[in-house]
Amino acid sequence: MKNNSVKLGKYAVGYLLIYIFSLSANAASPVKQSTNHDNAKIIQAAKQFLSQNIDTSQYSRSEIIMGKLDSRLKLSHCDSPLLTSLAPGSKFSGKTTVHVKCNSDSAWTIYVNANIHLYSHVIHTAEPLERGHILSKSDLVSLETDLNKVRYGYFSNMENLIGKQLKRRLPQNRIVKANYVKAQTLVKRGEIVNIVAKNSGYSVKMSGTAMSSGAKGERIQVKNLSSQRVIEGTVIETGIVSIN
Repeated sequence: MKNNSVKLGKYAVGYLLIYIFSLSANAASPVKQSTNHDNAKIIQAAKQFLSQNIDTSQYSRSEIIMGKLDSRLKLSHCDSPLLTSLAPGSKFSGKTTVHVKCNSDSAWTIYVNANIHLYSHVIHTAEPLERGHILSKSDLVSLETDLNKVRYGYFSNMENLIGKQLKRRLPQNRIVKANYVKAQTLVKRGEIVNIVAKNSGYSVKMSGTAMSSGAKGERIQVKNLSSQRVIEGTVIETGIVSIN
C-alpha cells in the first residue's frame, strides 16, 4: 500500500512539472500576429493623409467620406508604416484617390477612393429678383454651401455684388454666380447724355446721343447733337460721358 502511494506521488509531481513547463513555454512564446493587414487601418491611413493636407483656412468646414475596400481583399501584414500620397490626377477636393503603399518585405500597393466635401459661405438671393435689378445688401444672404455643387464662379463677399445689375431673373435662395451679373448700366443706347471735356484750363459740356449702352469705365460712342460728329468717350456717371 505504501509503495502504491509513493508511485502516485511521483506521477503527480511529474504531471505538475509538465504543466508548469507548458505554462512557461506559452508565456515565453510571442503572440502570433495576423498574416493579413487590417483593411480598416489602410482606410484610416488614407483618411489621415487627406485630413492633414486639406487647406481648411479658406473654408468653413470639410467632410471626408472614404470609400470601402473589398472585404475579400487580403493584403499581407505590413511591418513598416504605410506610405500615402495623392494618386496622379487627383486633388484635395471632390472625388479623389489616395495611393497607399507598403515598403516592407511583403510589399504591396493599393488605391483608396474618397469624396471630399468643402464648405464655404456663398452669397445667395434672399428673395426672387428680376432681370435688370440693381443689387443691394437686403437682396442677398450668406449661406454655408457644399462647393462640390458650385460649378462656376461664386461670391463669398457680399460687398463685391452690391451695385451690380442682374443679367437674368433669379429665384429665392439661388447662388449668385459671376455670369449672372454685370456692372450697372449708367448710359443706355439712344438716350441723351452730357458730353464733358475737361482740361487744366477749361471745361466744356455739350449734349449728345449715346450710340450704345455702357457701364462705368466702359468706352462708348456718342453723337454730338450740334456738330453731328460721332466721337468716343468713357462713361463716368449716370448720363455723363467724358471725352478727355
